[in-house]
Amino acid sequence: MNINRRVFFSLLFARSVQATSVSVRVLEVFDNEHTWTAALVHHTDYAMRNTFGDWLQSHPHSPIRVRTGTGKEVAGTIFRVRMCFGRGLIVFQRPTRIRERDVLTILQ
Repeated sequence: MNINRRVFFSLLFARSVQATSVSVRVLEVFDNEHTWTAALVHHTDYAMRNTFGDWLQSHPHSPIRVRTGTGKEVAGTIFRVRMCFGRGLIVFQRPTRIRERDVLTILQ
């Protein structure tokens, strides 16, 4: 294999672009004057528990996009809740209508 210096360094320093999506279930919704501003979430099923926990540890406070069950996408930030393994707090950038037990898809 013949590789030049420019290609070598571009591969070394370039971030791999990988679209990831994680499904989560809403545990609790926080509102302010009938406006849903945040949601406490966790894994959708027991098989995804460790996967979601590992994802949260590698993304402790990340900007995300959230897709609701109706297909609406909203920007927000997810924070790892350190004292509760596998729990995340999503703070939405604009009001979002969701309910407890809704399944959301986190897009990054």
